[in-house]
Amino acid sequence: MSRPPTHRCRLPRVAPLAALVLALSLGGARPARAQKWDLVTRDDGIVVTKRELPGRNFPIFRATGDVDTPIWQAMGIIYDVPRYVDWQANCIVAKVLKAPNEMEEYVYTRTWAPWPVADRDAIYHAVVKVEFKPKFVVEIRFESAKLDSVPPVKGVVRMDNTRGFFRLTELGPTKTHVDYHVDGDPGGMLPTWLAKMAVKKVPLDAIKGMRKRAVVTRGKYDELIKRWKVLAAAMQK
Repeated sequence: MSRPPTHRCRLPRVAPLAALVLALSLGGARPARAQKWDLVTRDDGIVVTKRELPGRNFPIFRATGDVDTPIWQAMGIIYDVPRYVDWQANCIVAKVLKAPNEMEEYVYTRTWAPWPVADRDAIYHAVVKVEFKPKFVVEIRFESAKLDSVPPVKGVVRMDNTRGFFRLTELGPTKTHVDYHVDGDPGGMLPTWLAKMAVKKVPLDAIKGMRKRAVVTRGKYDELIKRWKVLAAAMQK
């Protein structure tokens, strides 16, 4: 049996979840089953794991968990880039820089850090991919990018070596499974205690934040969702 086609389209606006050490979206292939992931924590149905790599100071991390909201609403939460400051850990700036075409965007985020650690910021190139069979899956991949129009900010460390993805899988009409990966380097000097805390806190707070946002934004994205559903129906014909 041939594999169902993979479609690309510009559904939600996307960007990495801005967090203290590793702000958002693992580019490239999906993680192989043979890779070893070490458990970091389990909390309220969310599982956080990490994978150490030789020669790397910071591990790849992963968080998985369910959100009690339709996949369309979960897409809306990620689409609403400026509102990241309301629910993503320590995010103080989030904005869409440009959208070159119907399936990609460039996003800027800045994350506050406690003194004497410098704030972090990043530019991300995000791309959306959609699969309808065997399950409805929206995958939002991102990686660091550079734009001449957004030069580095004095006193802020630019994170320019990060990639990742959010994978949203429809589990039912009111439930979405979230799989969040980040592979990156926070850059600059970072205390060991802060790095260890980030590996646990950043991915955990990402899914917890989506859960909270799903409650307060119920009905907020209805018009966008109508448009996306029409687009999705056309793609499946």
